[in-house]
Amino acid sequence: MDILQFEKQSLRLPSAIDEIHDELFEQKHVRVYVKRDDLIHPIISGNKWRKLREYIQIAQFNGHKHVISFGGAYSNHLYALAYAGKELGISTTGIIRGDELTAESNIYLTQMKNWGMELIFINRADYQQKRIPEGFKTSDSLIIAEGGFGNAAITGIKEIVHELCDVAFDHIICTVGTGTTYLGLCDSTSKTIVHGILTLNNLTEIESNATLLNIPIQQLYSSYIFGKYANQPEELIQFCEVFSHKHQLKIEPIYTGKMFYGLYDLIQKDTFKPGSRLLALHTGGVKP
Repeated sequence: MDILQFEKQSLRLPSAIDEIHDELFEQKHVRVYVKRDDLIHPIISGNKWRKLREYIQIAQFNGHKHVISFGGAYSNHLYALAYAGKELGISTTGIIRGDELTAESNIYLTQMKNWGMELIFINRADYQQKRIPEGFKTSDSLIIAEGGFGNAAITGIKEIVHELCDVAFDHIICTVGTGTTYLGLCDSTSKTIVHGILTLNNLTEIESNATLLNIPIQQLYSSYIFGKYANQPEELIQFCEVFSHKHQLKIEPIYTGKMFYGLYDLIQKDTFKPGSRLLALHTGGVKP
């Protein structure tokens, strides 16, 4: 299937923008909106499709029959790639961190395999170097970096700002994993301040990626990581539950929960001037 046809038939684009209300927002005289990229598609939602789109188009235009990428055992990126490959007729391979794993280690790996993705499990030392196993044929393959990082993904992320049209926001807030979404937003607008909420201790990596892509960093916060990646303390879990119930907006504690937790804290600390219009980007991450 052609990528434009797939977007038209299967995706909800541009994604909606919804305002959410809270006593804190009224007290601080700010308005908060959510860019609902989580509603683009039940599986390839959020920034996953944004980052993959240009790569898939490159693969189709250049005759690549195969796409290879990297990720962990619960990678949203690989999950989305596996599904997109199935729908668009592109074979895929996922290089998975952890040679102790199998396709039966969790339901997401199993589903990726069922969608036709070849899963290759490598040890952590090789994964850190992003080594593709010897003998694996890559000549006709498009290789995508972990999380989709790269200029093609930056181009896809810029569509988020293009979809805002004439709606003016003073600040955009997003979660930061590999930093691709954050850097794409930073590169898309000079009028709106972009605030990134780090979800793991990789500030040095983000700074290095920004230098590599020649994109100036705007605002980054490392106060809402809650320890190691994927750590889920009770305080954060409770926040996600209360927020989801109050706003009828599902979030999870690994990515979007940390972002909204940080946003509330920044508002409480008067980071934003009264009268500010804030746009929080919901990047999905909640698997079905």
